[in-house]
Amino acid sequence: MPTRFHAIALVLAVFAACAARADAPDFDAAARSTRELLAQLVAADTSNPPGNEARAVAIGVKKLQAAGIPYRVTEFAPGRENLVARLEGDGSAEPLLLLAHIDVVGAGGQEWTVEPHRLTERDGYLYGRGVLDDLAMAAIELEVLLLLAESGLPLARDVIVAWTGDEESGGSGIEWLLENAPESIEAEVVLNEGGGIRLGDDGEPLRVDLQTAEKIYQDYALRARGPTGHSSVPLPDNAIYRLSGALNRIAKHSFPVRILPVTQASLAGRAPTASREEAEAMRAVVASPAAPPAAAIATLDRDPALAASLRTTCVATMIEGGTRENALPAEARAIVNCRILPDETAAAVHAALVRVVDDPEIEISMPSEFGSGRPSPLDGPGPSAIAAVVEQMAPGIPIVPFMSRGATDSRFLRAKGMAAYGLGPIAVSEADGRRIHGVDERIPAGGLRPGVEFLYRLVVELAGRP
Repeated sequence: MPTRFHAIALVLAVFAACAARADAPDFDAAARSTRELLAQLVAADTSNPPGNEARAVAIGVKKLQAAGIPYRVTEFAPGRENLVARLEGDGSAEPLLLLAHIDVVGAGGQEWTVEPHRLTERDGYLYGRGVLDDLAMAAIELEVLLLLAESGLPLARDVIVAWTGDEESGGSGIEWLLENAPESIEAEVVLNEGGGIRLGDDGEPLRVDLQTAEKIYQDYALRARGPTGHSSVPLPDNAIYRLSGALNRIAKHSFPVRILPVTQASLAGRAPTASREEAEAMRAVVASPAAPPAAAIATLDRDPALAASLRTTCVATMIEGGTRENALPAEARAIVNCRILPDETAAAVHAALVRVVDDPEIEISMPSEFGSGRPSPLDGPGPSAIAAVVEQMAPGIPIVPFMSRGATDSRFLRAKGMAAYGLGPIAVSEADGRRIHGVDERIPAGGLRPGVEFLYRLVVELAGRP
């Protein structure tokens, strides 16, 4: 039940000690302020397309102006803006970037039980499009920046908050910044969406999922051509049949298992809370990553999510062909979406698909490349600080590095050499996490207060002057 997790404080005595400190921020007031900001961002309706992120930026600008924090607004398309704000440190360490996107996936055609663009509390949850992806993180990051400015805490690093647009449709917002104002977001450590505190079935913190890598997103377009004519006279080489055969061969193909360091660390971290059979399989794979036992892989493959983490995957997602019901199709087209292990390349997967299809009459092309970056280090300033704060606030909770199967703006920053980590501050269950992009997206109403404190402590740990 969400009411069991109104705050991590309910299970951590350290919160009481922190509240007693005279110099501690008023996290209760900060949570109320965050909720008001989140409500405004949800109501701004930055559904992408078209985005209209300028609406959200205007809300953030008002908060920054009132606090006297320097900021910059940049337009990357009409009505579409990024917002970057900065508190300066003494320069003894490289900057820390807190990143969040302010566009959301549209709710059109979905049967919500509440108005998707109005923040609604019901049964201990806050409902609204974008509350989890990614408006709550944007609101908490800005609130933490305000708390830092108010406290006057000496900083070793500059602390940057960047709200970017178009993450849901390719990342034009952050690409614009990297091309036109890279110095505004350049950082040693980046905290972004992609992971976070996971709640168990009992509503208590189970583990911290730390996203350190992402699969490469890549679409491939398949096209088959065939002779046209009246459908009453079927001809060989029907374009739809030829394309169907190619897609069937792709469906039957399984890319080889490859256990990357992040996958090895993830399996090791998840094994203690997995079922006995899965735990044994995970430990067997961890013990022999170069040649994992076939029986262990077969066990893990029963879980589609685990199976997808072990290899590159490709799946048909769109198909079209023909012009009339009574005419033979001139061509048939399909999109195959691949999620590629981060140390492989889109070109190598293209070559693999050509081999699998094994039909020179099928044209396979890459409409565009989505961008990718190398995995972030599993150690260093970011992971060390995260481990320290988690131990303070949730002693004994494991931190499990993982490779995301989806894509975030972190891929662009990793490509530039920045160490980016996916770590959302709002604790949610696996079930609620699956509501992202879907109906009735929600977060625990009590998650804002501990989320603000968690991120504040983490920023202080990373950027505060020793």
